[in-house]
Amino acid sequence: MQIPDTIAVKQLSDVPAMVAAALQYAYGNRAIYFEGTLFEQGGRVMFSTAMLFEDFVRVAAVQSRAKKEADVEAVAESTNRPIDKNHVRAITKYLTSAVKSHDKYIMPPATLNLRGGKGAALFTVTGESSIKTAILTLPSYARFDITDAQHRREGIEQAMADRDPSIRDQLLHDSIAVMITFEEDPDQVHQDFADASKTRPIADSLVAVYDNRLPVNALAVHLARSCRLFKHTIDSTAKGSNLSAGSVKVWNTSALRQFVKYAGLNSRAGDDTWNKAFVEVYGEVGKDAHERFRTYLVEFIDWCTEYIPLFKKLSTLNADDLSEVPGIRAQGGGQVLMTAAGMNVLGGVCYAVYQRYKLGEDILPYLERLGIIEWSYEGALWKNELVNEEIGKTASGALGRVLRVSANAAHVRGAISKASEAVGLKAMDLAA
Repeated sequence: MQIPDTIAVKQLSDVPAMVAAALQYAYGNRAIYFEGTLFEQGGRVMFSTAMLFEDFVRVAAVQSRAKKEADVEAVAESTNRPIDKNHVRAITKYLTSAVKSHDKYIMPPATLNLRGGKGAALFTVTGESSIKTAILTLPSYARFDITDAQHRREGIEQAMADRDPSIRDQLLHDSIAVMITFEEDPDQVHQDFADASKTRPIADSLVAVYDNRLPVNALAVHLARSCRLFKHTIDSTAKGSNLSAGSVKVWNTSALRQFVKYAGLNSRAGDDTWNKAFVEVYGEVGKDAHERFRTYLVEFIDWCTEYIPLFKKLSTLNADDLSEVPGIRAQGGGQVLMTAAGMNVLGGVCYAVYQRYKLGEDILPYLERLGIIEWSYEGALWKNELVNEEIGKTASGALGRVLRVSANAAHVRGAISKASEAVGLKAMDLAA
């Protein structure tokens, strides 16, 4: 192993000798120490360990961060991007909320760099393996530079400063995984930061499936798992709200989330605002109002599958039949209900119907009328409201008349009103 000569390296014959030497050094030099693993990656030696949150906040520092609107030279001299206060607040809220709710959570690993040695000493064992147990000791005054994790560090620090002492008490017991490089070249440190940011962000659809703490996600996933319409038609990996014209799937989980938002509150407010309002109206999971609405959502989709011809057709497709989906999507110039905006409209109608459902009214007549509506782009109900005519590329690739669905919130609201009126509902049902 080629360990940088800026680090004092002491190789011992066995693990007990390594531990004894490291502890003696730490005690004699008032040093802190971290047990971990020395390993090779990309032609360099690195060290992995775990740090208590309190230690991580204390020893990890941003040497310099770029400022917004900085020029190239200023950015080149910095080691991190500008701090995003909203990102920090999101991490802080994630931690404090998880601790308050006694939920499990995960804080991704941090990458730090130890430049110039700073009086550090590394104790390991002799041998030719590229993976070795090791102990890194560091003088109490020394600090690591943050390569990747400045927002996590700030978020953790702010969470530990929460006014609720029980949050700090819990976080004092928690730790974060850390990888440490020993890089002297500033350009390589910049490259390490850029490389650390190249992992692909998780698509919204995946987040919806994985993060079930949020009511909107939990309800969307419940629908996907419970309704026969969605058995083969959901893409839970796609980004954005709509799938491509050639996709053999019909919707992604983001479109289901939007349906749930309109069905629950007739609103597509941001997640924090919507989830808070939803809990105020329906209560937490297990509460009667919450469970009744959850059951109703599945029943509503199943009833729509029975009465809306498009849904009935899609629900009969097996996995082997999905090649038919692009052709179905193209019928009538396009299918409103196969778009996220169309699911928003259906969600708004679902909300209005629920106001009658809560009163014990027979809602099947409204659902039967949903099946009579012309849901293609050419339907009169959507003209110049949700669907507009443009000049663009047709399916053949030539320029011509094409119909486009609008995701504009005002257009969606107008379409919800028209659809609700068409099935016999009143404006008061949307405002209830």
